[in-house]
Order: sequence, then structure tokens, then C-alpha cells
Amino acid sequence: MRAATAVLMLGCLLVPLSPALADDCQSVADAYDRLSKVPAYRQVAALGGAPLMEAVIVGDVMYVKHGAKWTKMPLGPGGRVEMQKQVIPSAASLKDCRRVGPETVQSKNAVAYDYTPPPMPGAVEFDPQRVWIAVDSGLPIRMTSKQQKTEVVISFDNVVAPIP
Repeated sequence: MRAATAVLMLGCLLVPLSPALADDCQSVADAYDRLSKVPAYRQVAALGGAPLMEAVIVGDVMYVKHGAKWTKMPLGPGGRVEMQKQVIPSAASLKDCRRVGPETVQSKNAVAYDYTPPPMPGAVEFDPQRVWIAVDSGLPIRMTSKQQKTEVVISFDNVVAPIP
């Protein structure tokens, strides 16, 4: 259950305006690869505008908030990188990648990309998603899926482990 929750949270991670380019898929894959290696981040997921889940990732430990309670989920050495590779194994696994263009998100300059993640074993196929990648860090800072009505906001400042 914990592994499924962790993979789902990363998968949330999840309108063509220009031709799909391999370089665009590489930009998306690189951003998620960077995310799996930062010291800490917080992500808040919403479904149809209603809060769904909050997670804080510090090192190789994920803390997931269900209601008012935090659950600590040790991922083990290299666990974050391994989980991310389950969601996006490589740039070649992504489909329909398109650079949408520059936008401002969370007061940061970003570039938006549309893409379709690969299907995960035992899970339904993902719908097309959009990710906003911060220009200064190359990290994803927002993700949406129109069909699944999900939004994930990722922040990196002042992130500390909650007390479970």
C-alpha cells in the first residue's frame, strides 16, 4: 500500500500546440530526474480543486498526509530515484511531448510542456498531462491532467520533515 501510494503521488505527477519533438520529451524526463535527486520538496495534489493529498519528501523518506495525520514511509537508499524511474523510465517512454511556451507559475519563470506518460504495470493508462518546469532550476513546479482533473504544486523552499 505504501509503495502504491508513493508511486501514485509521483504519478500525479501527470493541448498540442506544436509538433512533438524528442528534445521536448528529454526536457520533461530531465526535469523529473532532477526532482528525484533534490534534497527535499513538498507536493500538494488536488482533484477537481479539492485537496487530495500532501507529501513531503526529505532524502529517501516520504511523509504522506491523510487528513490531519502524517505517515512516514522510508524509501530506502536510492528509493526516490527508483520510484521516479518506474513512472518515467526514459525520455523515449514519453509520448506526444510538446513545448507549450513560457508562463509564470508561483512567481517563477517557467516553460510548460504537454506530454503523455507511459502506462505503469497494473495501472490504467495516464491521460495527457502538462508540466511547468522552472527556468532557473529545471525542476517541475506544477503538473496538471485535464481529463483526471488533477493539479500538483511542488515547492522547494523551507521544506522540513513533519512529525508523524
